[in-house]
Amino acid sequence: LGTVPALVPRSSFLVPHVVVLDCGLKYNILRILRSLGCRVTVVPSATTAEAILAMSPDGILLSPGPGDPARLGHIVDTVKGLLGRKPIMGICLGHQMLGMAFGARTFKLKFGHRGANHPVKDLLTGQVHITAQNHGYAVDADTLKGGARVSHVNLNDGTVEGLAHPDLPIVSIQYHSEA
Repeated sequence: LGTVPALVPRSSFLVPHVVVLDCGLKYNILRILRSLGCRVTVVPSATTAEAILAMSPDGILLSPGPGDPARLGHIVDTVKGLLGRKPIMGICLGHQMLGMAFGARTFKLKFGHRGANHPVKDLLTGQVHITAQNHGYAVDADTLKGGARVSHVNLNDGTVEGLAHPDLPIVSIQYHSEA
């Protein structure tokens, strides 16, 4: 760092800026992003795609929720406006809203996924993660469009636990890695 010219602000190229769309947010997510060296800006769920992009983020995080994703069409519209423009990561409700932005429907789980020790398989690596979960809705894999693909599945019931896009920097997880 000592060789960086004094006229170039270090924050302009060394610290990634992550904008977090707050749809219900756990403080630990912010703590983890900060510990990874990110500059974090939290914005309310009503923030438009244009307002988020005007902040020049390096990436966008869609927060976990709670809520019924089918009732959040205005936020899904915001997510659609961000697709392909910046890297996006979704957690839980954020994952569900990403799925909906790619045309998927969501459905209410009969019992929901609550607590710890839920086995989730990464379809790319075959690795199984033991996860913490707290959600009552899931993405319907058969309704995904626009190139988004299922990346993780719940080994207990086969529901979608992650999405990825092969051509866009977009990933999401249904479970709570921050827990």
